[in-house]
This record gives sequence, structure tokens and C-alpha cells, in this order.
Amino acid sequence: MENISLILSDLDGTLFHNDKSISDFSKQVIAEAQKKGVLFGISTARARGNALKFLDGISPDMLISNGGGLVTYKDTQIYNCAFSAEETRTLIKATFEICGPDAIISVDNEKGLYSNSKEELGDKFWTFNDFSDFNETCMKMCIETLDKEKVTKIASSIGVEKIDFLPFSDIPWYKLSKKEATKEKAIEALCSHLKMPPSKIAAFGDDFNDIGMLKLCGKGIAMENAIDEVRQIADEICLSNEKDGVAHWIAEKILEN
Repeated sequence: MENISLILSDLDGTLFHNDKSISDFSKQVIAEAQKKGVLFGISTARARGNALKFLDGISPDMLISNGGGLVTYKDTQIYNCAFSAEETRTLIKATFEICGPDAIISVDNEKGLYSNSKEELGDKFWTFNDFSDFNETCMKMCIETLDKEKVTKIASSIGVEKIDFLPFSDIPWYKLSKKEATKEKAIEALCSHLKMPPSKIAAFGDDFNDIGMLKLCGKGIAMENAIDEVRQIADEICLSNEKDGVAHWIAEKILEN
């Protein structure tokens, strides 16, 4: 596929198997595509440090992390979009007021990931923080709730118009970030830096926060295991994450041409 110069892949439910591993086949195919001159990047809701812990054997040319809040190209930061420390404190205070003092939240930024849960949340690498005196910026804040009304009230504490908030399809949490901290906004910044139109990008995803990315790019490819909303807007549907759908698509569309 001669018009594709860059491949972007989500991680969870996309490049990752369900156990968060990446197959040797996928690693080999990605390396071969890069040798052929096709750039390969990751586009994930995970914080940069968290994502990198799982990429053994893959050297992405760029990494869109924190749900679009941070973009690095060849280890150079080219986009950073975060809530200010004051906005973050306001959102945290509103969460405890609206969801109760036992509300579970997480915050991530350039330095790390923080949560007030005393139990490890999934596979993530968290630093415990009770958020009683949190004074840092925040690229993404997550709240353990599926109550959209409560999340809207929390967002209203700094202005709903400033916030992009979406649920996760596989866990009972909501994600809040700056309006400009989305995967599609991050891709626009990346394209500007690379002087490359989005039409040259093939993107893979499976969840709500991948919809904008798949719509923007030249080829938006949904995983077979993607939620219906993603499958409906995709240009193509590839094999599932468990069947190495990303790698098989690359092998067929990029390496065999």
C-alpha cells in the first residue's frame, strides 16, 4: 500500500494480547515494516512510562501517550497538553465532593501515575497518593464510576467546554482530559511536525477514544474485537488482538506489496 507512510496502533485490545503481551510475530512484522521505511508509532491512553514497560522488542518511531496529552517523536517532545496544577486540584476536590470521600481516582502526567487505591489497579505501575495535597499538572484523570451525570458535574468545576471525557468499554471508569488532549489532536500535531497529511496514516483501535483517530487517518482499521461504535466508523476490520490482527494487516498490505 504505497500511500501509507506511518502506522499507528493502540495498545490495549489492539496490539496487546489480552494478557498484555505482544507476540514475536508482531514484533518481527513491525521491525520489517520499519526497515522498509514505514514509520511505526503507538497511540495509547496509557502514560508514556507505563506504555514503554510493555514494548520490549519494539522501538516505535513515535509515541502518542496519555490519551493524546503527550507526543514524542524520536524521544523529542513535540506536543504537551495538560490540566494546570490548579485545575487538577479543582477536579480532585470536585470528585470527592460529588462521588464521596472514598472515590477512587488516578492521575497521570510526565513524571508518573498516581492513585489513591491501596491495591494495584490492573497491570499499571502506580504510586500511591491520597490526593490531599496534590500539586502537579495532569494529562489524564480517571474516576471509578460510570455515572455520566456525576462526571459532567465534576467537569463543570473547571468548565465542561474545556474537557474531553469518555467511558472505557472494558472497565467501570471515566477518563477526563483537556479538550485538546485527544488522539486526533495529537495526530494533527504529529502530522504538522512531520509535514505529513493524515491520509498517509493507517491507524488501528478498538475503543471509544480511538474513534476520532480512525476517522482522521487515511485508513482507520478496527479490530475484530472492537466495540460496535468503532467497527461502524472503520474503513476496514482486521483480525482480533488475540490473532495478531495488526501484524497480519501490515504483513498483507505493507510487506507483500
